[in-house]
Amino acid sequence: MTSKFLSLLLLLSASPSWAQAGAPDPLRLVERVRALADESLGGRGNGLPGAAAAADSVAVWFSAAALVPAGEDGWFQPFSLGGEEHQGQPARNVVGLVPGRGALADRHVVIGAHYDHLGLRSDDEGRPAGFYPGAEDNASGVAAICEIASLAVYDEAADRRTLWFVAFAGEEIGLQGSRWFVDHAPFPISSLDLMVNLDSVGRLRSERLYIGGVGTAAELRGIVTSLNDSGFGFDLQISEGGWDASDHVSFNTSGIPVLFLFTGPHPQYHSLDDRWDLVEGGPLARVTAFAAAILREVALRPDPLSYKAVGDLTPTAPTEGGRKKRAWLGTIPDFVDDVQGVKLAGVMPGSPAEEAGLLAGDVVVGVGEVTIGSLQDLTVALQTHGEGETVAVVFVRDGERRDLRVTLRPRPR
Repeated sequence: MTSKFLSLLLLLSASPSWAQAGAPDPLRLVERVRALADESLGGRGNGLPGAAAAADSVAVWFSAAALVPAGEDGWFQPFSLGGEEHQGQPARNVVGLVPGRGALADRHVVIGAHYDHLGLRSDDEGRPAGFYPGAEDNASGVAAICEIASLAVYDEAADRRTLWFVAFAGEEIGLQGSRWFVDHAPFPISSLDLMVNLDSVGRLRSERLYIGGVGTAAELRGIVTSLNDSGFGFDLQISEGGWDASDHVSFNTSGIPVLFLFTGPHPQYHSLDDRWDLVEGGPLARVTAFAAAILREVALRPDPLSYKAVGDLTPTAPTEGGRKKRAWLGTIPDFVDDVQGVKLAGVMPGSPAEEAGLLAGDVVVGVGEVTIGSLQDLTVALQTHGEGETVAVVFVRDGERRDLRVTLRPRPR
């Protein structure tokens, strides 16, 4: 760990008074994003020293927030990675809790974010060619849950659920850390009432906040919209399903209600340009406060949430640990429910989608033989077709149904 990074880490854990402020601190949020996106961590690639250093950092921040260590090894829940490139390499989830109280103490809520990212970039000759900072994806989510942890010791006299704060490893290579947590939960999984996932929440634009999973419990839509109407004022883009490829999927497939908060796609996704200085503290603090309000509402709620399966319970996220890898198309979905298909917010530069001529605003309705009615369908289609295959992509543009041929490729490293 470099001296510059160590100095920043100590700065972020030095002040005991900030946790009593009662509201998220925009400056501290951005500084934590900056720390995780620092070059010294090398993109936090799974199995690399930078990911281990990031886990150490989160443990320090959890400690500063007065959480209780709740891993098998202090703050850490260790496990071994799977997959061709990472088989047997060590990884660690970071786990802390706020103990419950009274009649609700044996019920649980998890709030999580993944701290891993894509690591180092190599050129065509295998030589180092930069690193993936991963500021938005997902240093922003980790910063948010650390901030929420500092605000979570509330209503000491009230009955409340036990709150689990988890920073997951292995998300970028198939949700491995969240899957491990679900399979080795330190409490009966049937006592878990909700999982809230914050993944890429630092780039709020036009007040637009995407929330997935509101249909996974009958009560969630009312909770989310009522809180938003109470003063947050986001332009909520609500999705019933909990199938976006992030850590909440591991919980949803196990019959747990989930919420997924996300501030929307952008061209810097999974690129070398996902830098800390593109994350704005004020908007990130607002999203963090909203997530904290949801957490508090559910933690103090006397009644359980009633789980509802939305769509097929087959996990659709890509993985290197057994299921077929997903080929790369390079579309950036708009994450809306009010269209039949997948509306595009854009396409990645240099991607097969861009080269074939797909544009922002197009609605993809078919890939090969698969009819696309949702993002879940698109994920399945890209798992069905392998890298190097040329497939027909059917889409709607300006009300006209069109098709073109696209040759799928591996996702760039």
